Parts: sequence; C-alpha cells; structure tokens
Amino acid sequence: MGLKTVILAASALCALAGSATAGDYSKSLVPGYPDVAAEYLQIPGYAAPGTPKALNTASFLRLRAAVDGDAPRSANAVIVALPGFASTPAHWLYLASQLVHKAQARTCDGQPCRVEVWVLQRRGPNLADTTGLTAARKAKTPKLALDYYLGADALKPSAIAGAPAQVGPATAQAKWTPLSEQDLAFMADWDFQTYAGDVDAIIGLIGQKTGGHNIFLAGHSQGGGFVANYAARMKANGQRGIVGLSGLIFLDGGPSAGTQSEPTPAEIDGYFAHVDDLRAGKAAVYTDANGLLGAVAGPASAASQSVTGIYYAFSDPRAESIFPLRTSAMKQAPGDQFLKAIRLTWLARAGTSFDTDPVPGGGVQMPVLQFLGEGLGVLDFKPVPGTETQCDLTPPAPLPPGPARMMMGAPPKCVPSAAMVDPNKVYGWIEGGGNGGSAIDAGKAKAWMDSQAFAPARSNIKPVTVAFKTAGTLTLDAADMIGANWYPSERWDYDAGFVGKYKLLKLDRDGVKLDVDKTAIANIPVYVARQGFTQGVSGNPFPGVSDYTEINRTGTWQTDPAKAVVAFDPKINVAILHHTDFVSADDSTPDKGRPGDAGNSAVANTLIDWVLKRAKGAAVVPTPKALGVVTRY
Repeated sequence: MGLKTVILAASALCALAGSATAGDYSKSLVPGYPDVAAEYLQIPGYAAPGTPKALNTASFLRLRAAVDGDAPRSANAVIVALPGFASTPAHWLYLASQLVHKAQARTCDGQPCRVEVWVLQRRGPNLADTTGLTAARKAKTPKLALDYYLGADALKPSAIAGAPAQVGPATAQAKWTPLSEQDLAFMADWDFQTYAGDVDAIIGLIGQKTGGHNIFLAGHSQGGGFVANYAARMKANGQRGIVGLSGLIFLDGGPSAGTQSEPTPAEIDGYFAHVDDLRAGKAAVYTDANGLLGAVAGPASAASQSVTGIYYAFSDPRAESIFPLRTSAMKQAPGDQFLKAIRLTWLARAGTSFDTDPVPGGGVQMPVLQFLGEGLGVLDFKPVPGTETQCDLTPPAPLPPGPARMMMGAPPKCVPSAAMVDPNKVYGWIEGGGNGGSAIDAGKAKAWMDSQAFAPARSNIKPVTVAFKTAGTLTLDAADMIGANWYPSERWDYDAGFVGKYKLLKLDRDGVKLDVDKTAIANIPVYVARQGFTQGVSGNPFPGVSDYTEINRTGTWQTDPAKAVVAFDPKINVAILHHTDFVSADDSTPDKGRPGDAGNSAVANTLIDWVLKRAKGAAVVPTPKALGVVTRY
C-alpha cells in the first residue's frame, strides 16, 4: 500500500470523523514530557484472509514534537517500532518520548531536529471494547470502568478493619464479556505476513523526499526478531524490506540471521500441521490464562489491568490501592500469602507488580516477570519485629534464564510470609532510577504507573460493527489505547519463532507465501543494545553489515565504519538494565554520569545521535487532519 493510497483512505476516515479539534493537546501530552504529543491512530492494514474488513486495520501510537501542533514539520528521522512478546506501545512510551524530546535540543540544518516514533500496536487491542474506559476518562471516575468490565459488586469489603474495599473477580453484573475462540477463529491467519503487511501500510504513510533516507525499523525483544525477518522479506513490489530503510535497531531481542540454513520438508509439514490445527479450532487462536503468562494473560486479565490503569490515572499514588496483587486464579507461588496480606499504596502496587525483585532477595515476583520486568526500586517493607524467621515454606519456583536481580543461581533464603505483615500499615515504595535513590535500578515505579495510566485523548479510531459467531453483532470502540493486549495472536507468536529460525525461507502453500533471505541484510547500519555479554565482531550476525554498534553489559563495541559516523564511549554499558528497562528506563538525570547509569538511559542517550547521524534528507509526515484525528475527551 503506497503513500497515496493510504492518504486517500485516511482522508475518507477524516470525512467520517469530522474536522479535527485544532491544537487541543492537553490530554495527549506524555507524562513528564510536556514537549511530546501522542496520538493513537488506525489505518487500513493487511487484508488477512477471513478477517472482517473492519478489523483488517493497523494501529500505532505516534509520538512527535508538541510545539508543531497540527502542522508537523518534516521529520529528520522516523522510527517505526515493534513491541515485544505480550507488549504494547505503553511499554515504549518513555524511550520514544525521550528520543522525540532529545531531538528538539539538537540542530538539523539550522533549526531544532525533528524525530517521530511510531509504535505498532498488535492487532489484539483492535478487538478490545474500550467504551467503559473512555467513559471513565471523560468523567474522571474510574469506578465507571470497574462497573463496566468487572461489575458493580466486584468491589468487596475488606476483612481488615479500616481498610478500603478490595476488587474481586468479575461478576454477573459486568456489562462486558470477552469474545470466544470461536468468535475470533479468523485470528488463525494473523501471521507474520499480516504484521509485515501492517508495517508496510504504516511505513507507506511516510513520504521520503528526493534523496531522503530516514526511516528506521526498531524492535524490542520478540520485536527484534521481527526487524530481521521484515528486513529480509520480499515485499509484493519485488523489493526486500531493507530497501528504503536507513537502519535496523535491536533492543534486547536479536539481531539474528537464523540458526539453521533452511527448513527441512518435515519441519515445513510440522509447521503447516499446526497452522491447520489453528484454522480448524483444534488449537487456541489467542493467548488465554493457560499460556506462558498464566492468569496474568488473556482478555479477562487484560481488561482488569486496563481498569487498574484508569485508577492509576485518577488516584493519589500515596493512597491505598484497592486491587490485589494476587488472585485465586493464579498458580501458587512463594510469597503469595505475603502479597495477599500486605496493604499497598498505588505506587507500591505498581512497583511490586512489575519489578524483577520488589523485596530484594525475597523471591516474591512471578518467575516470568523476574525476566521480563524492570528494576523499579524496592517495597518499603520490614518484617514485624519478632517475625523475621517466619518464612514462607512454599518451595521456590525455578528461575528462568535471565538477569533476575541478585538472585541467579540460588533460591531465596527466606521468602516473606503473611505473618511478617502489619495488617494496620499501608506499605509504600522506595523509588529507583536517577533521582529515586537506588544505584542498581534503571527505572521508577511512578513512570511505570504513568505509562499504564496513559491513553492519548487524540485519535482517529471510530467504532466498528462486526458480526461474531457466538457473541452476535457487536459494536467495538477500540479508541482508548490500552496497556495490555487483550487478545494476543497465537499464530503470530508461532510464526515469530518459525520464521526467525531460518536464514532462508521460501514458502508458497496453503495461503502462506513467504520469501525471506537474511543474507540480504547488508549495507545498512545496525544498532544493538542487549543484556548479553557478546563483544566484538562475533556479535554481528550479518556479514554484509559493516556499520555495527553494540552496547551490552560489559561496554560498547563498534566497527571502524560505525565509529567514523559517531563514536561512543566504550565504557557505556547496560549492566543495570533488565529486560523491559531497554524501552522504559528512567532518564531523569541524563547530565549525571554516563549513559547506562541510573537516570541516564543508555539507549535514549546513544540512539538519538546514532539515528540523526545516519538520516539523510527529511520525511514528509501526515498531518493529524489528513488522518482524521479528533480530540475525544
């Protein structure tokens, strides 16, 4: 889909939506970055077979300089970013904002530079009914969202005297119910082709002037694998994805040229056997509570997380949270009774929910989040005097491979138990990050809380009416950007591993047409930041890439061609970064120390110059009016 086609489609959306509200950005400015405006956008996407036309859409979060208002200047660089496994644009909010912010402090052709970051939203949120979230935001009353998604009677009195009511499971009074696997059978074909086609459509919005070369493709975690696969993919126009890109950016995911030359016939047959199971309804098409993330995944959990985000948006961080950290649906794990018993502020709840080790050495975080989480600070907790040895006797869960803070290789000596908790106390949070007081934490719970609370007021997304197999005809309004993917595509996750495995992959069978050749990744700059220890040229999997920069736990390594463009201090490292810190690290004190220190984002403070030094010309970017953007609340 070319620029002209997409702009015409966007103009049609504009006609339906009416004229945009000019200059009303007050509710679309990123928390902590008043010079960065955000808009949540949707355009026609790849036509996945079987998917209702109204749902074949590509959505993305656009972040750009707020000073430009409704007339964005041509961009010196546009970074199109892909979130990781189970991630959403909310996870990219701070890195993207830092890059847009830092660009404005630099000079390009005699005026402040312009960098835009466009973060793809997975298709699952396009199926979310965010009506209740929008109503709650408009009224500034989060209880409206709770009633809509969980039921008015989901709020139960606490067993602790003086404590506020606590949110329990959804009840029959809830107005919302999730769509079924049968309703969403078409998701069996939300595959690599679909997401690559969506990215084609998004990139098609960007017009590069004559001689311009300024579109960068970035990915975090699983998104990094997509970057390599997309760059190597043959597009419908006969060109590889790498053509027209100025650089590839891999953040704790990839880069990879594949671990096997090409699939065997048996591997191909096995792939299509699983695809057939998805299409026939023998395998789940979206991730539910039985997947890798357990009870923290699936539409019911994601809806609850979205309601929590509304409460984050309108609650005093120092007030007591009404959402428990553990529910009955979760598998038993060390520290469960401790986390069920402890009373937390909203800020402490945010930190404890996603920090890799909120009680240092205590092992109270779920194993998968010990790997996927952030270093946000510590729970302000000490055992009630005399209970220090009353530890939780639940056997510790095995740790996954990954940098769980200070815990690798040995189980915790004493997992906190409910006996250690003072039932009359509300526990707070000691912030990490640059101005939060911890030298070993790259993030801050307040930033995480704000990212989950944030949804741009400006959007072009309109309600769509779709006939589903079991739910009947429903109108879905997915315009409120959410911090959780309600319906993650199992086909996409399966394809991500399969396509990424091979150097060469050519398929034309059963509706799958792929031509991926990773030897085509050449003559393009590559930037890598990752937790690993790979150093030197052995870290570069692309023989044809000479401009290569890598930042890892031990320092920064660059090829001579990379140094010639912009050289970085070899002592810059990501030693304190955890997995999600790569896209969410605090950058409140960039003037202190070197990139990689607490409060000084290793990625933001190197990637901005890496990008600008490799961008040529300017990119014509669409105006909000051309895309049909309106201010919704």
